[in-house]
Amino acid sequence: MTTAERNRAARITAPGLIIGAVAGLFTALFALVAGAPAAWAVTGGLLLAVPLAAFGAGCSALRLSGLLRGGAFAPIALYWVIAFPLARLTQEVGTRLVVGDGLALPPQPWAFLLYQALIGLGFAIGFVWVQERLVRGGAQVRGGA
Repeated sequence: MTTAERNRAARITAPGLIIGAVAGLFTALFALVAGAPAAWAVTGGLLLAVPLAAFGAGCSALRLSGLLRGGAFAPIALYWVIAFPLARLTQEVGTRLVVGDGLALPPQPWAFLLYQALIGLGFAIGFVWVQERLVRGGAQVRGGA
């Protein structure tokens, strides 16, 4: 891989990393504002930021490779309908485990996952919108942005 190709790949995957990190930061801040204990807020924020950043970079990389075509929303929406609930499940289970409630799934796990899948659609819309504005020519990622 040439330096130009690495720079292009970094430019394409960076927004996915940034979007995940910012989502985790907002989660922690909102939890603090809502009155959650600091340990809970910080742990929850980190345990959401890491998987969302990883999934965001993965989505960006799939767009770079052409497997998820820019400008077509359905494949990216499907990706986030699966990825977002997994990130939220990681956050829920991990936060309970780290803060001291032990290893436990959220109440009604299938309802939780279904609701998170619906939220994942909204996350997909925001993800595409932000990524296509941060990456010049983001809708045509594979074609040489």
